Amino acid sequence: MRKAIGAVLFGGVAVVILYDWVGVGGPNLDVAINSVVYDAVVVCAGVGCLIRALRGGPERGAWFAISASILAWAAGEIWWTTYIEGSASPPYPSPADIGYIAFYPLAILGLYLLVRARAGQLDRRLWMDGAIAALGTAALGAALIFEFVADRASGTTAEVVTTLAYPFGDVVLISLIVGVIALTRWRPGRTLTLLLTGLAVMAVADVAFTLQTYDAVPGGSWIEPIYLLSAVLLGAEAWQPEAARIDPDARFDGWREMVVPGIVAGTMIILGILQYLHSSSALTTVLWSMTMLAVLGRLALSLRENTRLLEMVRTDHLTGLGSQARLQMDLESRGDDSTLPLTVILLDLNGFKHYNDTFGHPAGDKMLGLLGSRLQAQMAAEGFGYRLGGDEFVVLIKGKLGDRDAVAARAAEALSSHGSGFDLSAAWGIASVPEEANSAAAAMQLADVRMYAQKESRRLAGPLDAIDREALEQSH
Repeated sequence: MRKAIGAVLFGGVAVVILYDWVGVGGPNLDVAINSVVYDAVVVCAGVGCLIRALRGGPERGAWFAISASILAWAAGEIWWTTYIEGSASPPYPSPADIGYIAFYPLAILGLYLLVRARAGQLDRRLWMDGAIAALGTAALGAALIFEFVADRASGTTAEVVTTLAYPFGDVVLISLIVGVIALTRWRPGRTLTLLLTGLAVMAVADVAFTLQTYDAVPGGSWIEPIYLLSAVLLGAEAWQPEAARIDPDARFDGWREMVVPGIVAGTMIILGILQYLHSSSALTTVLWSMTMLAVLGRLALSLRENTRLLEMVRTDHLTGLGSQARLQMDLESRGDDSTLPLTVILLDLNGFKHYNDTFGHPAGDKMLGLLGSRLQAQMAAEGFGYRLGGDEFVVLIKGKLGDRDAVAARAAEALSSHGSGFDLSAAWGIASVPEEANSAAAAMQLADVRMYAQKESRRLAGPLDAIDREALEQSH
């Protein structure tokens, strides 16, 4: 079955291309090639997508809708060939137009169902990027295509509505194609690329046909093979695997981060120029406004997400204290001013390795969380606590500090815990700027030396002073 469909699809489009573009054959073959062969290719494209739908799976509904869209197009072509072709006064609108126009909502439905089946739970920023890309494209298409036709459409209400339905469907379809590509972060994969390219070629051919009606492009049957290329691309889905699942992770990389802003910026510049040159229609103005609102919404989501990510980086997930990254940021925010008072307290747990070995790492993590919350509560009035990693902690106290040893002792007490089979305490070291060091980095180094000296032996008062003096000499 698929072999027969493939023979008609690829063989038929080759015949039409040779006839319309190369000029092989004579005028007597026009009906046979541009009607019979043409219609057979479109029918086979619809059947190919129907075969794709009959495979089942999560994309089943999507491919049924896409197949129905192509078969509606085929029905319109067959009606035209059978009842209208060669007529001196063809009716307009006709039943053929019903089939042609039905292609758009059915194809759009199929595209929506395919994205829903493949997307899963996408980050809202990706949905916003898709909406921005689609709205920006729609605004540009409305200005360049829809308005062009709307300014020239004439006749009865039914004729005008039918005439405008084609460019409207083309603009919506192209916009959704760009939006779906944006959802995939501009990497749609082979299966989606084939489908989206087929739909895009269909829309381009239809736009060219509409422009040909108003003598905006050269006449002739050169557009017919373009329609069939769209049919071949769509029908070839019968041989394709399921579309790759759209990754819900909203992280971007490299140039793809700039694609949507670039599209919007370019679109707004072009529309601004067009609006300056002549008045825009209400549709273009509405789409322009919706695009800008979508951009503002995307910026708000980005700001919210960046704030959330920054908070995750700044916060230690086990203890709720500041992370090492936040400590670095807070120290850098002081600059190089060595006159700003600052006290640094470094603390290291005693007995924590034994606690981990005895009760396990999950219990150790829970204990770190408990001790971290105690430390922050104890130091809230004086300063802010951080976890360096492992069982090491830091407290920064800005401004002058009176009895700093008492404050350090309270911090160490907050990091102490005793129970059956364990005894946790904290060794600490303290240093101040500018009294003992000329920078925060030097104070951190001095506090670290003092903490480890205390950890090794609280009785080494004499050696500790010597170590202090050596560290101070290195810091200045």
